[in-house]
Amino acid sequence: MLAVFAASYLVGSLNSAIIVTYLLKRKDIREYGSFNAGLTNVYRCFGAFTAAVTLVMDFMKGVVVVFGTKAVYSLAIFDGFPLDTLSVCMMSTLFAVLGHCFPVFYRFKGGKGILLAAVCMLLTDPVVFLCVAVMFAIMVATTKYISVGSLSACISYPIFTLIWQSVSNAFLGGSYENIGLHVLIILPMFLLCYLRHFSNIRHLWSGEEKKFYLHKKGENE
Repeated sequence: MLAVFAASYLVGSLNSAIIVTYLLKRKDIREYGSFNAGLTNVYRCFGAFTAAVTLVMDFMKGVVVVFGTKAVYSLAIFDGFPLDTLSVCMMSTLFAVLGHCFPVFYRFKGGKGILLAAVCMLLTDPVVFLCVAVMFAIMVATTKYISVGSLSACISYPIFTLIWQSVSNAFLGGSYENIGLHVLIILPMFLLCYLRHFSNIRHLWSGEEKKFYLHKKGENE
């Protein structure tokens, strides 16, 4: 499985924001706006179309990581492997997010990995994704800060995973295995999220963080 995790890291290293903005605008997104190679900065700096293409590419990266992992793990050579499919997919997600944040192709300077993690979450455990997405939407709608929504989503991800998988097994006939391991796999992503959002946290504390509006008011504040 080490080869699968390495491949997931390489897929994650194909940073969508960097690739799309270069192909469409001949610009390096890391030199504009917040200097972050992520979807929000692409939207702010280059508009909705470029952001939409970035979103599609990140979605396809998640599809490749999750379904590629499932396809390989279904091979007969992995019969009797001690981990369940969900655990392996979550580990691939972790490596893909690491690649997105620290891409080997771009001198280890990438994005924050939130969107890619969300796509993989949708494809592996859609109920947990829905709960986390609602949390994200509520926090962004009430605060107008994408960073607050992202940080809240990261906090809620392991919590909702533990609650949903436990409740599903106990009352709904669920078949989740290794719930504790699933939470442990999520924790490094949780910590990485906070490390990658350190500047946002500092700006929130000082009141300098830019607010986000879907329909721009001239410029995002």
